[in-house]
Amino acid sequence: MEFDYIVVGGGSAGCVLANRLSEDGRSTVLLLEAGGTDRSPVVRIPAGEATAIMSDRYNWKYEAEPDSTRDGRKDVWPAGKVLGGGSSINGMMYVRGSRYDYDNWASLGNPSWSYDHVLPYFKRMETSEIGDDAYRGRSGPLKASLTRVPSRITEAFIAGGVETGILRNNDTNGAAQEGIGHSEASQKNGWRHSTAQAYLRPARSRSNLCIVTKAIVVKINVTNSVATGVDYVKAGQKHTVRCRVEIVLSAGAMASPKLLLLSGIGPSDALQNMGIEVKAHAPGVGRNLQEHPGILLFQHVNIRTLNTEVTPLRIFLHGLNFLLRGRGPATTSIGHGVAFIRDSSDAPAPTLQLAFSPIAYDFTPEGVRLYRKPAVMIAVNVCRPNGRGEIRLRSPAPLDPPIIDHKLLADEGDLQKLIYGGRAARKIFGSHAFAKYSVDERLPGNGVDTDADWVRYIKDMAFPMYHPCGTCRMGPDDQSVVSEDLRVKGISNLRVADASIMPIVPSANTNVPTIMIAERASDLILNSR
Repeated sequence: MEFDYIVVGGGSAGCVLANRLSEDGRSTVLLLEAGGTDRSPVVRIPAGEATAIMSDRYNWKYEAEPDSTRDGRKDVWPAGKVLGGGSSINGMMYVRGSRYDYDNWASLGNPSWSYDHVLPYFKRMETSEIGDDAYRGRSGPLKASLTRVPSRITEAFIAGGVETGILRNNDTNGAAQEGIGHSEASQKNGWRHSTAQAYLRPARSRSNLCIVTKAIVVKINVTNSVATGVDYVKAGQKHTVRCRVEIVLSAGAMASPKLLLLSGIGPSDALQNMGIEVKAHAPGVGRNLQEHPGILLFQHVNIRTLNTEVTPLRIFLHGLNFLLRGRGPATTSIGHGVAFIRDSSDAPAPTLQLAFSPIAYDFTPEGVRLYRKPAVMIAVNVCRPNGRGEIRLRSPAPLDPPIIDHKLLADEGDLQKLIYGGRAARKIFGSHAFAKYSVDERLPGNGVDTDADWVRYIKDMAFPMYHPCGTCRMGPDDQSVVSEDLRVKGISNLRVADASIMPIVPSANTNVPTIMIAERASDLILNSR
């Protein structure tokens, strides 16, 4: 078989590319997704998020190496194993990042990725209910919605933040990110709006688009430094497909570098030690792995919260509300309120994100668990951490998971920012606006007060926010993997378009920036043809 374009990975980016590249009705496009379809209610109904992310069916559940900065803890790193990828199992927070993030990408040698360059793609991808038309889109495929389960306690979080000195911001995805306000979610009429629903579903009937699920790509075939096709395995059978124009790798921050390495694109010494024929020496493949380090603050409260709405009667009533009106607790995303703050007046942009949930989970090394008492939480994470890690091959066997080596708290500056963010969140919980709902602090608890106390708490409880990126970094230097137009250096007819190309993680949950990358990649590809 032969296609004009082969898109590897039907996740947040791949679904966008499959839609845009097949839009002309003439170019033939093959989308290969290792997971299955997104038809299950667990994936489609927002309240199923915790179940979906804990499921082996929808989540690859990569296991990271022991982290010496947290007493050897081993985390499970999620990655979507389903059409829509991370957008089908994530917490649905719709966050773009700041102007500074993208201007910073431009300053690192990628001038066409400045905020002014990427803003039109953010606008093109979305239909937003709020904000200024100069910054927000009104007719894009992906819906950005405000919560459909309003809560008095979310309003108390916002009022409490303002009381502590945080600027009120009605649109943190608009002209400026800094401040506190309501969070948006990737939802439409109360349903999860993944890229599988927003982009792939409208394109599925096109005769020039072929979608193959449960197809694990094991190799990109390269001849004379030209990518010519891919090998994939489905139901135990190996298939080879040729490509006439371009292959686009959109398998995510863990799988994209792994597939490049398996295909002979990476550090020569490491590939030769694995017995893999070197097709291109690319020392940066798998390096520059970044992740937002986060901590949780829990507060017991005196009113019902969404995690206590799980009795049989309430589940029935909330189910009816969801099916008939698209409202209620079944529509909940992970964050209902959000604040972006600076830990220093000298910082050029917000350095910390505080996400508020009128629902409480425990984030364990095994994954997310629902907490059973009335409680709320604020997740605090460093916006642009300095810590770095890497992805390596475990073996040359394509089905073996990669090695994920990342020290979450290796950088002292990141640790100090978390202390500042934890204290800022505690101030909000202690504000007059929030006090009427507060019972006591479950985490970190009254015993955490001094810097030393906070360091111990953070080392015990910090976790990755499930925003990996950077492992196929874009840039002009020898350590970057792709050029500014996302072409893999040293190989023709091959690009990478997903979170792995981010030079520096933005101050955002990475799903929305990844969709923007795919939108822009589609123009780069089509314009070059």
